Amino acid sequence: MLDSSIYAYVGIIIAPKHGPAVQKRLGKMPEVQLLCAVSGEFDYVAWLRADSPDRLNDLLDQIGGMEGVERTTTSIILARKIDRGMV
Repeated sequence: MLDSSIYAYVGIIIAPKHGPAVQKRLGKMPEVQLLCAVSGEFDYVAWLRADSPDRLNDLLDQIGGMEGVERTTTSIILARKIDRGMV
């Protein structure tokens, strides 16, 4: 069966001292498949799975509106070129 879900990576920049609270709120969102603390431009990168473009838009609004989230950058997955079964 073909999975028609929309997948996206979201880079998240967090205000100082808000990391644990943001992590807890993201953990309550079932569409957040994976959350990683990373080095570089972002504090976290989240892997999202949504069942429609409208749902993805809602999720991005929720994440961007969370207290302590300063900025997000989203990349929607268009095609998997190499997939070794991570997700």
